[in-house]
Amino acid sequence: MISGDAYRESLRDRRAVWLDGERVDDVTDHLLLRKSVDWVAGSYDAAVDELNPMYRVPRSQDELRAQMDVLQSSDRTAATTAGCMALATVADVLAVADPEYGPRLERFAARCREQDLRVAAAIDDTARPVQVVERRNDGMVISGGKQHVVGAPVVHELLVVPSGRSDEADAAVACAVPVNSDGVRLIASTTAPRAEDDRHHPVSRSQSISEAIVVFDHVFVPAERVFLAGESAQAGTLAETLSIWERARAVADQADRAELIIGLAQTISEMNGILDVTHVRDKLAAIAVWAKMCRAGWEAALANARVTRGGMVAPDDSYLYATKSYGGQLYSEMTHRLHDVAGGLVITCPTIADLENPETGDYLRKYIRTMEGVSGEDRMRIFHIIRDLTADTYGGWDKVTNQVVGGGMHFQQMATLDTFDMGPARKRAYAAAGIPAG
Repeated sequence: MISGDAYRESLRDRRAVWLDGERVDDVTDHLLLRKSVDWVAGSYDAAVDELNPMYRVPRSQDELRAQMDVLQSSDRTAATTAGCMALATVADVLAVADPEYGPRLERFAARCREQDLRVAAAIDDTARPVQVVERRNDGMVISGGKQHVVGAPVVHELLVVPSGRSDEADAAVACAVPVNSDGVRLIASTTAPRAEDDRHHPVSRSQSISEAIVVFDHVFVPAERVFLAGESAQAGTLAETLSIWERARAVADQADRAELIIGLAQTISEMNGILDVTHVRDKLAAIAVWAKMCRAGWEAALANARVTRGGMVAPDDSYLYATKSYGGQLYSEMTHRLHDVAGGLVITCPTIADLENPETGDYLRKYIRTMEGVSGEDRMRIFHIIRDLTADTYGGWDKVTNQVVGGGMHFQQMATLDTFDMGPARKRAYAAAGIPAG
């Protein structure tokens, strides 16, 4: 397993990345992109002496819980890499299309494990999906684009998977492409704060992950890296297997975030001296119910984990869909309640640099302090994290990302209906009405 510094060195490979209209020569040295690099490097250092659990396919509920704990404490590329490793469990499905596909995918997963490589899943199509434009004896040439590719500028491999939205056989493409391949272009975005002194961005300064629209401009893919080349019957299996881990990470994060929001709402209400006000308690109660239900849904998904056809143990889909739908629909309402009890300093609170300035610091300590035991600095820091998480660039990105990952709100509802076990429910209805079974 490699160190964080070795990971940084591996990214200095002449990859073609643009951000804000300018070519990025070195993502490890860029003011904004290096925030993502540093986050991933920290995850490398945390597991430098052992095989990172993201490379292991869970075979029991205990292994599943252990892996999810690691994914939640790691950078976001860990979850996308874990999803890509899970694809090895559907190698037999690919073998139906071509006996070579399954072994190739298994060898790719093994190489990522052995070399400690990070992988980004390129699933969502642009207006021009990735297609085969030339077939050769030794591989194929692809062109097209993928969007919303989480971590693309700071990983080693892009795992291209068909979205399933196109009926064209040439768009049923699955392959692994090194990020620095000829013809690969990454147009990046990031929520990393643009302030020179970013200490008043306590979350986004260390937990921003860059994304990209990835363009494949006549990229040659060797045969060993091709897992589908037009066989649309197998396309859906790949996208669904990958999305399990993105959806699971989103629901687990949702539970953690809900508990953080109730904690912030409680704390700032105490600091503001309004904890006993009736309408404040009403708002806190609503957030507490929401947080409990988000946690209950995640725990139910783990407790009812299922075994896939490849022997992988995964959280129960129905609980994931239902919990993601419930939590996502109420997120804006709950952050609205948080902002209401916090007040306007969520967006007007000065920075840490203002606090340290000898000409302004004493004023802030005096006028932001509310009562004995509540310092001005502590209250400022709570306002900073509320703003960063829920009312600034990172907060907007996080809200939209968690809403759309794994499908939008309508999809989550319909998927809950489709995965609901209606057999027992229908029997219960017949029994309640006194109608004989059958």
